[in-house]
Amino acid sequence: MSNTDNTRGKIQDLVPTPAAERPLSKEQRTFLSLLEKVESLRQSIDAEEAELDATLAFYAAEIFPKLVRRTALQKELVRALAPYVNKSFFPNREERLEFKALAQDLLDQIAKAERGLPDDDLRDIYNVLHGVGYAQDEQKTIAAARAELEKFFAEEGLEPDFSELDDAVSEADFMAKAEALMARIRRMKQEEAEAARCAEHGRHGTQDEEARAAEEFRKRSIANIYKQLARVLHPDFERDADRQKQKVQLMQELTEAYRHNDLHTLLRLEMQWIENEGGNIERLTHEKLQVYIEVLRGQAEGLEGRLRDLVFHPRYRLIVVFNNGLTKPIHGPDKAREVDDNIAAIERSIALMETAKTADDVRAAVKKLGLKN
Repeated sequence: MSNTDNTRGKIQDLVPTPAAERPLSKEQRTFLSLLEKVESLRQSIDAEEAELDATLAFYAAEIFPKLVRRTALQKELVRALAPYVNKSFFPNREERLEFKALAQDLLDQIAKAERGLPDDDLRDIYNVLHGVGYAQDEQKTIAAARAELEKFFAEEGLEPDFSELDDAVSEADFMAKAEALMARIRRMKQEEAEAARCAEHGRHGTQDEEARAAEEFRKRSIANIYKQLARVLHPDFERDADRQKQKVQLMQELTEAYRHNDLHTLLRLEMQWIENEGGNIERLTHEKLQVYIEVLRGQAEGLEGRLRDLVFHPRYRLIVVFNNGLTKPIHGPDKAREVDDNIAAIERSIALMETAKTADDVRAAVKKLGLKN
């Protein structure tokens, strides 16, 4: 846990109080409410990120190796099944088609896991089972993916250069290039949006002046809070050992917040200082409160969006699933058990296929399967 996390825990219960002779004004209550909302959102984001990171770490350590093992076993099983999917072994057309569909499904799962079929013998099996060359089908898949990509960009009003996708030699290569292209486009849109905001401010004289004045006041406020708190929180001026240790942590957070223009944390520390000095929220001027409220509202909106979109971050793509209209992370242990069951079923089938001599033997081997995507 970082020093920032430790300090947050110490100050999160701080609630500045009004003067004894009169209650807080509406403006002061709004300020306190926003202060607590931003703190709550930050804690929610920290908790959500910690949970997602833990699931991602579990996936990397426990699930991914199992998935690699399952794919390797699926390849073995396809190779074992392929010789039996023919008229001489299964004269019954319906039964033959069922075995063919099973082998095709296994090949599709392998191709999905490895973004293609890199093994030449599996490509040959694919050609026989599907009645068409894998390379031809792969090009159709790439063409369909490209069409979807172009449609997406068109709906966004964008016309990127797709020429770099032309030389993709496989589905895996195409997807890697497409993801890189989308990442560049996202960065470009963010830069354009920022430039547009700057240009919009430039077209409104009075509003622009007011915005600049508010920003300047905000910067001065941040600098003033930092200087004021640095004087009272600096550990070198503290003789008590326990308080000195606490001030070291507070000073670290103070410096970090100032470096990142983090008004919320600076305000929290200022509130703590006011409380420790026996003061109250009314020591904040009307001018300060107006600026602080505006900034805190913006911070709250940004944090709400970040919390809402956290599961859609590319970092968590491998551990997030869309199910019943909801996007949510997998449950690591449940997924690990599911893959273990898949592996055990395939291993049983492969063991039986190794000694299979009759159609009944093959049927018995296939019955051992309990495959899931």
